[in-house]
Amino acid sequence: MLLPHWISLGAGILFGLVTLVSTVGLLALSGWFLSATAFAGLTAAAAMTFNFFLPGAGVRFFAISRTLCRYADRVISHHATFRLLESLRTWFTAKLEPLAPARLMQYRSGDLLNRIIADIDALDNFYLRVLSPTVTAMLLSFILLIFFILFDLLAAMIAFAGLLVAGFAVPVLAGTMGAGVGRKIAHRMSGFRIQIVEGIQGLAELLVFGREARYLEDLGRQNRDLLRLQLQMSVIRGFSSALITVIAGVTTAAVLFRGAGLVNSGQLHGATLAMVVLAVLASFEAVMPLPSAYQFLGRTREAGRRLLEIVNADPSVVYPAHSSADPQRHDVAFEQVTFRYRTEDPPVLTGLDFTAAEGEHIAVLGPTGVGKSTAAHLLVRFWDPHSGRILLGGEDIRNFCETDLRSRICVVSQQAHMFNASIRDNLRIARPRADDPQLWAALKAVELEGFVRSLPEGLDTWTGEGGKLLSGGQARRLAVARAVLQDAPVWVLDEPTEGLDRETERRLMKTLFTLTNGRTVLLITHRLADLGRMDRILILEQGRIVESGTHEELLRAGGRYAGLRARMQMAKLN
Repeated sequence: MLLPHWISLGAGILFGLVTLVSTVGLLALSGWFLSATAFAGLTAAAAMTFNFFLPGAGVRFFAISRTLCRYADRVISHHATFRLLESLRTWFTAKLEPLAPARLMQYRSGDLLNRIIADIDALDNFYLRVLSPTVTAMLLSFILLIFFILFDLLAAMIAFAGLLVAGFAVPVLAGTMGAGVGRKIAHRMSGFRIQIVEGIQGLAELLVFGREARYLEDLGRQNRDLLRLQLQMSVIRGFSSALITVIAGVTTAAVLFRGAGLVNSGQLHGATLAMVVLAVLASFEAVMPLPSAYQFLGRTREAGRRLLEIVNADPSVVYPAHSSADPQRHDVAFEQVTFRYRTEDPPVLTGLDFTAAEGEHIAVLGPTGVGKSTAAHLLVRFWDPHSGRILLGGEDIRNFCETDLRSRICVVSQQAHMFNASIRDNLRIARPRADDPQLWAALKAVELEGFVRSLPEGLDTWTGEGGKLLSGGQARRLAVARAVLQDAPVWVLDEPTEGLDRETERRLMKTLFTLTNGRTVLLITHRLADLGRMDRILILEQGRIVESGTHEELLRAGGRYAGLRARMQMAKLN
């Protein structure tokens, strides 16, 4: 993931290194300049021959380069980091798509949102706080080692040892101390955000049942736990910073002591000693941020682990790159299909076997939980059956690439999602390049044209989150309009009238029957309204077909379907 951005990342590290070199050079040269000026002033001859301009120019150079390179470092590093985060989010979202919906059912929506946003944001610590400072500190340490060796080997080894302890041992210690706390913070932050998201989504229910006080109490408890962990991290950070300050002081004092002996013996000039000592002191700026970075490395690792947990999951369905089938007819056949959601669960469908001829309208009827919607999901390959196969036009649906299969089958479900966007944008999900006349034609087909034209903003009217600004019937008709735009030969209607009043249900079913004339239709329902217009009715119980026939045939048979109709008639009379 870092390779596509290696130029920007490398440039950021380079400018960071030049910034540190300029910082050390500025302080060291300033120390030498002031000391040398003082020594030159001791005698008139030395004062007359001392070159003030060259070191003065050097001080200005280091000051200007430090400022410019610091700015370039910040701009380039953050630009590279933001581009990296963009790539990470795009990559992670692309990895999510093949996992939906089967592999994502175990995660709450708030948890997925937290991983996409917070966990990916936490990864910016790796480059900005870990990789870049570590590389620049290492390079600066070796540069200074060579520089110090020019004056005295022992002083160079003392300075390098101090930098090694402060830049390696202390960060490792801070990382070890903060690893467990960092992981806990990542978990607590995830739970806290999930709690907030779910609380906002269910705020109406909390208020209705008077549970808002309990919710706020739980939220406060989680917040206190999080603050306690963050305080522990602050203590560790303060301890490691103080430890580096002590090491810097001890190292500087040791170099000063060694240098003083060299000055006394005449092996080193006093101004040079000031330069070396100040260079040692300034060099610790490179390692100062490392303990804090490695302290949060546990949190960064946990964020990476949480992302990889999803990314490395095997998709439940794998599509071929290209379709190996191109049937010209669109009949649907289930051949001895058995399916269970988990291996240890009982089967939801057992030996399901039926055929829907091209253009035939079939209703799959049964109570909740008998596998009706599961059959619909298998047809569109949200899952694959454990045994048996499903055919479209005589071809196994596993031979179709995803785009091809989606173009042949459209689904109108009871929970068709409306995005928080305009009516136009919600319709164009089915056909991105549809122009306004096509959109109006689709709305007219579902009897929504007049309503949308009456709105001040027309097609640009906002639907609200989940279509909250539309009535249930309007949202359901808008979902049907999408199907009209998709123009697929096979329609799956999964409880399309659930939750609607009788009049709205009647009008919507009338529209659906008109629109699906000549198309293969599977109507998934537990309601008995308008089933007399279906070509065939399948009664599903415990994942098996227990009755099959037309409306009239099933009534004459006097079986389950006839019993359901009789109970419905009795309920109406009562």
